[in-house]
Amino acid sequence: MTKYSNDFKMKVISEYLMGMGSISLCRKYQIRSHQTLLNWVHRYQTNGSAGIKNLDERPEYTCNFKLNVLKWMKENHSSLERAALHFKISSPSTIYQWDRRFESMGVDGLKTKRGRPPMGKHEHTKRIAKKNDKSKNVDQPEQERIKDLELENELLRIENEYLKKLDALVHQREQRERNKRK
Repeated sequence: MTKYSNDFKMKVISEYLMGMGSISLCRKYQIRSHQTLLNWVHRYQTNGSAGIKNLDERPEYTCNFKLNVLKWMKENHSSLERAALHFKISSPSTIYQWDRRFESMGVDGLKTKRGRPPMGKHEHTKRIAKKNDKSKNVDQPEQERIKDLELENELLRIENEYLKKLDALVHQREQRERNKRK
């Protein structure tokens, strides 16, 4: 269950847009963080009332989508909030978690692990092959394997690029710190 209803959010947003300060509204309505209110306002201003609706289910994002968000953030030197608004992600902290997992575990950290694990493609193609006649074209599983390998190659290329940029930024920071000490 969500903590704040859509009607409550609209009421607070309308008062904010009429000129009341975010801190005073948070005190009045006992909202813990004024950043929460500001996030509601930004989502409302960019996506209308649909931007603040409570979702019944947590949306499921693909690994490629997560990589695209992180890549877009790095290329555009974007903040978490701006990226969340751009990609219509309900909370910037979601992107923050993706970034931390990507830094620590790589692409594997971005893969969805909820629910029952999917049946492996290899097992699935074996079952299909048994059902079909042996005389049919066997190139189909090989083409799927090539597509999977190409996708994995692309993901590894993106990860490598990301890690190189991260290493360069760390090196720059260390260089600045050395120069400050001198």
